Amino acid sequence: PSTVKELQQSKNLLLEYSGEDGQKVQEEFDMVILSVGLVPSASIKEMAEGLSIDLDRFGFCQTDELKPNMTSHPGIYVAGAFDAPMDIPESVMNASSAACLASQGITEARGTMVTEKEYPPEVDVSGQEPRVGVFVCRCGTNIARVVDVPDVAEYARGLPNVIYAEENLYTCSTDTQGKIIQAIEEHGLNRVVVASCTPRTHEPLFQDTIREAGLNKFLFEMANIRDQCSWVHATHMPEATEKAKDLVRMAVARAATLEPLHQSPASLTRRGLVIGGGVSGMNAALGLAAQGFETVLVERENELGGNARKIYYTLEGSDPQVLLASLLEQIKREPKIKAYTGAEVKYFSGYVGNYKTTIRTASGDTEEIEHGVVILATGAVEYRPDGEYLYGQSDKVLTQRE
Repeated sequence: PSTVKELQQSKNLLLEYSGEDGQKVQEEFDMVILSVGLVPSASIKEMAEGLSIDLDRFGFCQTDELKPNMTSHPGIYVAGAFDAPMDIPESVMNASSAACLASQGITEARGTMVTEKEYPPEVDVSGQEPRVGVFVCRCGTNIARVVDVPDVAEYARGLPNVIYAEENLYTCSTDTQGKIIQAIEEHGLNRVVVASCTPRTHEPLFQDTIREAGLNKFLFEMANIRDQCSWVHATHMPEATEKAKDLVRMAVARAATLEPLHQSPASLTRRGLVIGGGVSGMNAALGLAAQGFETVLVERENELGGNARKIYYTLEGSDPQVLLASLLEQIKREPKIKAYTGAEVKYFSGYVGNYKTTIRTASGDTEEIEHGVVILATGAVEYRPDGEYLYGQSDKVLTQRE
C-alpha cells in the first residue's frame, strides 16, 4: 500500500508507493497533494432499486448530460454528488435546479401547509440602558487557529454596556442557540452581538434566536471576525487578534445604539423578468412559468438561443441543437411567457418585489414591464487570446468553440 510519512528532522514528506514494475519506490517531497476520487456510498444501490432509479456504470445516478437533474423515474430528481462527483459550488447550483423542477409539480399546493412560527411577546426595551451580550465564535478552527478567541472574549467583557461575554465552539449550533436564549433571560440582555462569520448567511439565524428569547430581532449586531479577520490575516496571528478586538468593539458600540424596528407586509408583483435568451435564460423562464408565474423574456439578439446556436456537439457527444430546438418550441407554446427579441433594457427602478424595467423593442418603441423578480442570464462571450499562446500565429492553436 502507498503511504505518506513525515520525516522528523527535515519535516519533509516521504512518499512510498509501488512502481509499474511492482518494486517499492520512496521519494521525498516538500509537499504532497492528494487528489482522491469519489465513489458512491454503499447504500446507494439499495436506495436506487427501491426508487426504480437507474445507475450508471460507476454506480452514480444515470442522467442525461443536457438534463442533469432528471432521473429515469419521472418526478424524482437528483442533485449533488449522487449525480456525479462535484464540489460544493456546483452542488449548490445543481440542488437549486432540482428544487425548481420539484416545485413545478406541486404548484397548486404552494402555501397550503405553511404555518406561521409563534414567538413570545416582545420585551419593551424603551428607556432601558443597553445590556449587551457578546458571543465570540471559534468556528471550529476557522477562527480559533488564527485569533486568540479567549482573549477576545475577555476583552469584550470590559467594554462599555457589556453585561455578559463568552466564547463558543460553534455559535450557530443548536446547543449554542439555546445558550444564547438562556443568557438573555438570566442576565436581562437587551442587545446581542455575535462575533463569528458572515451576516450574509448567519444573521437571520441569530435574529430568529434572540426573537425566541423575546427581543426584537433588530437588536442584534454581528462582527465578522472570520472573513474579515482570520481568513485574510492567517499568518499574522497577534495582529489578527487585535483586529478582532476592534471589530468586536465597533459592533458593541453600534449595538448600544440599536432600537427596535418592525416590518410590515408589502404587496409584490407576481411576474418575473428574465434578461438573456440563451439556454440558461430560456430554462429560467420556463421554470418560472411552470410554477404559475407570468414571465417576460428579453433577448438583445434577433433570435433566442445565444451561444448554443453555434455549438453542434459537446465533448461527451450530446447534440445541443436538439436541446435548443426543444427549448424554443416550449417557449413558443408557453402562454405565460412573453418573449422579446432584438430588445434592450434601458431603465430599471423599484425595490424588492416591485420593480419597473423599461425596454426598447425591436421596432424602436419603449415598453415598461412591472415585475417582482429579475433573473440575469446574459451569458458571456468566448475569450479570444490574440497574441497569446500562439493564437493567430499557428493554425494548431484553436479556441474550444473553433
